[in-house]
Amino acid sequence: MIEHEETPMSAQTIAESKCQQIYAEAQAFFGQIPRPRNYGFKILYAPPFWQPPILFVGYQPGGGDDDYERETARGSDKHWPAMCEYATESWKLAKRMRQMFGRTFLERCVGVNAIFLRWPAVADYRRTLDKDTRAQIEAFCLARVTQIVEVIDPKKIVAVGFETLELFGASMVDLANEKQRTLTRIGKIAGRPAIGTLHLSGAHISKPDLDRIRDRVLAS
Repeated sequence: MIEHEETPMSAQTIAESKCQQIYAEAQAFFGQIPRPRNYGFKILYAPPFWQPPILFVGYQPGGGDDDYERETARGSDKHWPAMCEYATESWKLAKRMRQMFGRTFLERCVGVNAIFLRWPAVADYRRTLDKDTRAQIEAFCLARVTQIVEVIDPKKIVAVGFETLELFGASMVDLANEKQRTLTRIGKIAGRPAIGTLHLSGAHISKPDLDRIRDRVLAS
């Protein structure tokens, strides 16, 4: 019996079907999680392109009530955006990424949150939700990030922020500047090599260091 290789079209269809399933699972899961405020959740920042040049993994969607209302109106808890938001949106991280990688390149990339649940700040999220609840959320989300990685098969994985990379396991210093400030670390996400960067919007990073980070990411 001859086994046929998956075509790009069938692989794309499979990726979209799996991600639709994950959105449905997330709606059911977060509907059962007790929390004092509901800021919603967000999974993908782009369509789940098969074999994108980079899958960017962020820690958690930030924002408060206004973001929740805007994202709910867009249906972000039900489906992914029509275009990669890193290439189109006006928030700080998107602008920084366009500065580094260019809009055309980012249009072909995918972004995902490691922790899907939106919260105004990570520190506030940790303070407000008890450890057991956060452990349930982390287990649910990280398992599905792994499923997304497997089904879209990215050429590279980049974690935005060292904390994001370390959600998935140990990491080690990779690139430092002349003052020995760590710019990138390496580890694994979903069992695959991944590179973590300084948080591109949450840390003050000089233009030369941004260029070093970009070059390291593109060369990895």
